[in-house]
Amino acid sequence: MRVLAIGLDDVTVAFLRSSGIAIEMANISDVDELKDWLVDGAYDAGVVDLDACSFGAYAARGLRTAKKSTTFIGISKGAGERKWSDQRALFLENGDDDLLHGPVNPRELVASLRAATRRFSGSLVDIYEAQAGGALLKINLTTKSVVVNGGTIQLSGKEEAMVLLFASSPGRVLSKEVLLTQLYTGGVDDEPEMKIIDVFICKVRRKLEDCHPDAVRFIETVWGRGYRMPTPAEFAAQDKKVA
Repeated sequence: MRVLAIGLDDVTVAFLRSSGIAIEMANISDVDELKDWLVDGAYDAGVVDLDACSFGAYAARGLRTAKKSTTFIGISKGAGERKWSDQRALFLENGDDDLLHGPVNPRELVASLRAATRRFSGSLVDIYEAQAGGALLKINLTTKSVVVNGGTIQLSGKEEAMVLLFASSPGRVLSKEVLLTQLYTGGVDDEPEMKIIDVFICKVRRKLEDCHPDAVRFIETVWGRGYRMPTPAEFAAQDKKVA
């Protein structure tokens, strides 16, 4: 899942990234600029802290008027004499998908994002499940479990975070730059060289292969662009051709 965020604190951003959500922070001052950013397909969702910027209860109205269908979630402590329930109702009535009470619990925000995008995509649960030859991969984005043919794969923290990023956006190519940014949030001093991504990819592929030789297909190299996890439908089509 790729999310455009406005006004979120570092702790919340770090939690979302550790949960397999690719966050891009932006300093956006008005709704017109927001519409330019939220081009359909560029992001799965937008999140804005209404108290940290100039957006109000009508933030999404301009998006919906412009036929932008991207999921949009707000955060606010509430202000003025209007009751919280009335403020939330006004927010939802104007096209937004959810309004969370600030300061937000990062886990609640992750759950809201996944619930809203599930409704939009027609999915029921946060599970990636695909069959590649004789290997069946199941990834539960909520419990962060990675299972091949019934056996749980033991991954390091960075390996797990990377696999969750792939599984949350199946079919989407993630560049090494994007992966590095999402895996390391402690600033320049914390960020290693780009080749560490190749190291993580090799380690994850080795662990997948230990479960079943066909499981290496779950992480695909897109030369010159990065890596991706194909959609379940792509695997089904590939194996149908082979058969």
